[in-house]
Amino acid sequence: MEQKNVLIVWDDYYHPEANYREAVRKSFEENEMWNVTKTHRVRDLLETEERVDLCIHFTVGLPEGESGLTIEEQEQMKTMVEEGMGMMFIHAGMACIQDGTPLFELARGRFASHPEPHYDVYCTKLPGCTHPIMDGIEPFITADEHYFCKVDIENVCPILVSCSDAGTEIAGWAHTVGKGRVCSLTPGHNHPMLIKMRPLMESAAQWCTKMKG
Repeated sequence: MEQKNVLIVWDDYYHPEANYREAVRKSFEENEMWNVTKTHRVRDLLETEERVDLCIHFTVGLPEGESGLTIEEQEQMKTMVEEGMGMMFIHAGMACIQDGTPLFELARGRFASHPEPHYDVYCTKLPGCTHPIMDGIEPFITADEHYFCKVDIENVCPILVSCSDAGTEIAGWAHTVGKGRVCSLTPGHNHPMLIKMRPLMESAAQWCTKMKG
């Protein structure tokens, strides 16, 4: 099987690389199907000359002192997906998406709020969901920052639900944009949750790159 090139955007003040390192290593770097490049700067996606099959946003990828993506840059990202690149937004990757922008049209969801304390967050397949991403995915639970998001629910396939003492929320959704596939997952603030999420992240990455489903 030909390796897929995956660009991983990670590491910011609130979501340091150390939180993600083990999950990324075990799920992607040690898996022969992936050729992994890691960066803390999302603009590397727009500036690389290499083909990118999948971009995973663990953070928004804007180092201190670097301005937010312009509408034109967001349109470039959207075009890349429309032409066939896969995209995943995980937890803080949705933090700076704004309504009415190409990035919202791409993700079809954004971070809205989270409670200050970390609760035990129980994540499970949405009842009745038959999406290929969720094949064989068992429920998981651990303490995490419980994200609540605004989701364009009519234009996505909800796949995951999260429950805690703070409430119940859609925690994952998938859809297509042109020829590309996109999946968003709201858990993943800390190391224990990311380890529990590994089977889900791996399945979503394979779906986004058309290796399954």
